[in-house]
Amino acid sequence: MRKRKGSTLLRRLLRDRSGVAAIEFALLALPLFTIIFGILECAAMFFIDSALDAAVHKAARLIRTGQASKGNMTITGFKTEVCGNLLYVLDCGDKLLVAVDTITDSSSSGAMKALNSSGAVSITEGFEIGKGSDYVMVQAFLPWKPIVSLYSLSSSTLADGSYLMGASVLLRNEPF
Repeated sequence: MRKRKGSTLLRRLLRDRSGVAAIEFALLALPLFTIIFGILECAAMFFIDSALDAAVHKAARLIRTGQASKGNMTITGFKTEVCGNLLYVLDCGDKLLVAVDTITDSSSSGAMKALNSSGAVSITEGFEIGKGSDYVMVQAFLPWKPIVSLYSLSSSTLADGSYLMGASVLLRNEPF
C-alpha cells in the first residue's frame, strides 16, 4: 500500500506542468544574458575604437597643417585635443598614451609594439612633430576597462583585465 502511494505521488509530480516556464527560463537565462552582454560589450568597444581613431585623425591634422608647430603644442596639449574629440570617455586624459615621431620616409615606418613580452603596456611617449615635408607617425593608445566584467571576450587583455585600444596616422607635413 505504501509503495503504491509513493508511485502515485511521483506520477502526479511528473504530470504537473505548473512552473515549467520558470524552470526553462532559469536554464536558458545564463546563456541568454551572456550573449546579450557580449553583444553590448563588443558594441561599446567598437564605438570607443572608432571614436579614438576619428579623434586621433582630427588632432593629427593640426600637426600636418603646421598649426601645432605655430602654437607650440606640447604632448599635453595634443592629448587634450584628442580627448576633447572623444565623447563619453571620462578618464581619457589620465590613461591616453601618445607617441608622435618623425620618420625619414614612409617605407621605414612601423607601428610601435605596445605590449612587452609579459603583456604589460610598454609605450614610450614622445612628441616630435618635425618640420615641413617630414613624415610623421602619430600613435595613440587607450586602455579600456570592460563595461561588463562577468567574463573575458578574449584572452588578449592586460593584467588588470582591460583592453588596449589603438589608433595611428601616418602623414606628411605640409610645407610650412
